[in-house]
Amino acid sequence: MAMVLGPRASHAQPAQPPSEPEPMQHHAIALTGGSGLSLGSSGGGSSYATRTPGFIDIAWRTWHSTTPQWVTGFSLRAEVDGRTSVGVVPRFEFSRTVGRLTLRPGLAAVVFFAPFQLAGPEASLTVALRLGSVASLIGALAVDLFFIGNDLPPRSTVFSVNGALGVAIHL
Repeated sequence: MAMVLGPRASHAQPAQPPSEPEPMQHHAIALTGGSGLSLGSSGGGSSYATRTPGFIDIAWRTWHSTTPQWVTGFSLRAEVDGRTSVGVVPRFEFSRTVGRLTLRPGLAAVVFFAPFQLAGPEASLTVALRLGSVASLIGALAVDLFFIGNDLPPRSTVFSVNGALGVAIHL
């Protein structure tokens, strides 16, 4: 046992262990925008390639200090180029930080609900560059596969690859 001598040399006191930070929940909000490429096929055997409508995501993510590698959250997504649509994207990500750079591969479900319905899985990779204690620049690449919804012709699928850029604020 380490001993610390007090003001009087005759009274020894046990050393205090270093204090650990309190466990806490962390939150971040982000604003990103992007577009990409959509590839589609229909039951009739025809296929097409077109630019994905431009979109804006407002996202919330959360993680706990005791398990910072597991990140959950969701986005409110709005297509704003051409026709307008609104959807939600619940997500689960694995986070790995090296210095100021954070990589977050993730899985999500994209569900557009207004004015049409369209749903499918999303795989993504987000890269965040920390700009201090409050903000990060974000770049993301996402691959979506849509096969459910009234916005698709019968027996058809849409595959899209999208890129996005934005900023995150750490609360």
